[in-house]
Amino acid sequence: MTPATDHSILRSTSGGDASHSKHITFNLLFFIMNFAITGSTAIEAIALADNTATFTFTGGRSYDYTVNDVTAFVTALNSVMSEQGSVGRFVNNSIKSETLLKVAA
Repeated sequence: MTPATDHSILRSTSGGDASHSKHITFNLLFFIMNFAITGSTAIEAIALADNTATFTFTGGRSYDYTVNDVTAFVTALNSVMSEQGSVGRFVNNSIKSETLLKVAA
């Protein structure tokens, strides 16, 4: 499984005449990963955008969670998936340990 990643940076600089110039720079970084989950009876897909994970459960229900440490979460998820472990159990344990925090609706 290879997740899709998008790293986009937008920069903008504006200014006036040389003696009164203003420079404004915006740096936006988007971190997006999508995981198609196979072999799980509970979870169909996981999408990560920055530090928000969207879990799509069997039947189409989706829930958003904040991820405290995205790198650690993705590493652990990849480990579970490569060992053909239970992704549903991993997600449930991550919620219980507060690695994942429910985003208020």
